[in-house]
Amino acid sequence: MNTGWKKLAALAAGVLCLIWMGRGTALAAEAAQAQTAQNGVIQAEEDAVTPMTAAMIATQQAVVRQRPDAGDSLGQLQPGQVANVCGMAENGWYQIVYGTGIGYVSGGMMAQVPVDAAMLDALAQQAQLVKQQLAQQAAQQRALQEAQAQQAAQQQAQQEAQAQLAAQQAALQEARAQNAVPGSGNLIFVGDSRTGQMGNAVGGPAAWPGTAFVACYGGGVDWLSTPQAKKEIDQYVTPGSTIVINYGVNDLSRHNDYIATINRYSQDWMERGAAVYFATVGPVGENQYGKRNWAVEYFNNQLTGRLSGGIGRIDLYGYLTAVGYQTTSDGLHYTPATYAAAFQFLMQSTGRA
Repeated sequence: MNTGWKKLAALAAGVLCLIWMGRGTALAAEAAQAQTAQNGVIQAEEDAVTPMTAAMIATQQAVVRQRPDAGDSLGQLQPGQVANVCGMAENGWYQIVYGTGIGYVSGGMMAQVPVDAAMLDALAQQAQLVKQQLAQQAAQQRALQEAQAQQAAQQQAQQEAQAQLAAQQAALQEARAQNAVPGSGNLIFVGDSRTGQMGNAVGGPAAWPGTAFVACYGGGVDWLSTPQAKKEIDQYVTPGSTIVINYGVNDLSRHNDYIATINRYSQDWMERGAAVYFATVGPVGENQYGKRNWAVEYFNNQLTGRLSGGIGRIDLYGYLTAVGYQTTSDGLHYTPATYAAAFQFLMQSTGRA
């Protein structure tokens, strides 16, 4: 076979390959769509292109680009490779069918191959099918982007609405706190077993509506500083509430921890419109636990002098020492009469009696 026949056979094989690709494109389009998009083959026809139909062969290695003389490289045509040319850009670059997409090659690197009318029709149909698929994919991509933009706008609007609602609620809470009448909310006693027994001695909330006794028997700052303890107190806190803290007899050496915890809690409660008081730890009697009144006085002095200025002080220790008190056999807890006297003093000190 001479050289001319070999070239003709190669051209024919290339054209037949184009025809096969045209018939198979419809079947392969869906599978190839994702990869095509990743490779940047999906094009929007923004460039001015004059439609044409021709079979052309690459005379040398030619770079296929996304745009005429510009854009990223999509691949290469090797010398002798036949391409389906479907348009010409203003700068002379050819628009070709490349894989399942559209690309552009320099006109100076291509030479036309003579084909019959039937072949031209097949090439035109292939190019039209590819462009239709690309147009559909571009439309789907635009629709997806619009949907994503709409969703993002809705999410932003929802976030703004939530932020506005939170700001309104915060402003309302602040207004309620500022306008709360002192003593209009709950009276909340917070302490250890002494507080619990005082509540029992005076009849508890049943006898004193609006009064709560949040007591941890045997408890100290290790309990008071827990989220659970704060939660149990917070459930009663409303604008206008009064909170009386009377902890410390079980762990008198922990004054620094008490100061930090009470200051932290009090800031939150006062921002919510509550008043906070520290009632000094009451005196003790003779006991086997090593509790002595000099240690009680030192603890009371530390908290009285170092708690935040917005926290009120009630000298329960001084009151009981002055009027007299009676303890039970353990030397730590009081008799019902002493508890009743302490309760009445605390009520008067907070303006509730």
